[in-house]
Amino acid sequence: MSILITLEGGDGSGKSTQARLLSLALIDNGYKVTLLREPGGTKLGENLREILNDSQGNHTALTDMSQLYLFLAARTQLVAERIAPVLSKPNNVIVCDRYIDSTVAYQGYGFGFDIDFIKQANYNAIGNFMPNLTILIDCPIETSIARTLSRTEDVSRFETKPNDFHQRVRSGFIELANENPDRWKIVDGTLDEKTLSQHIFTLALDVINKFDIK
Repeated sequence: MSILITLEGGDGSGKSTQARLLSLALIDNGYKVTLLREPGGTKLGENLREILNDSQGNHTALTDMSQLYLFLAARTQLVAERIAPVLSKPNNVIVCDRYIDSTVAYQGYGFGFDIDFIKQANYNAIGNFMPNLTILIDCPIETSIARTLSRTEDVSRFETKPNDFHQRVRSGFIELANENPDRWKIVDGTLDEKTLSQHIFTLALDVINKFDIK
């Protein structure tokens, strides 16, 4: 048995940092860990990530629907090349920075596409490779936006969206978490980095022990 843990949250929530810290903590405790990100993780996925983030403004004409299908293409490739092969072997843990739920939150709640359509498209992309645990790093959009603006690197097309868009995304994540509390755990993204990482590590260990990962 192997498991898939996903970290979700809005831009600036700290999930990428926490995904990395969780992976390191699990490795330090003797687990076999694969750290992935979405979009990305494959050659195709990384190329699509550059187009989707568009920090240089080279693909500004990309429509919202085109974005949705590019995310799905990157995800399908990630499952085929990385997730499925790892989960087919015993005692592996995959930690993935974003997965299916980001598409529902951003393209569904954020942009207003039909939620059921996106959920079905996600299923078509991943098959039975659902997360065993999804950790939502939740924080007020004022906090996440301030963190985004403090970065020195280029920001993505999504990070520059207006506040009401980010609020819809945040509300969407919370609604998804409340729909499936067995899979989702919500953590406070305003906690200091070390305290938050310890909390996430504990949640991950609970699931790892439940599935008897060695």
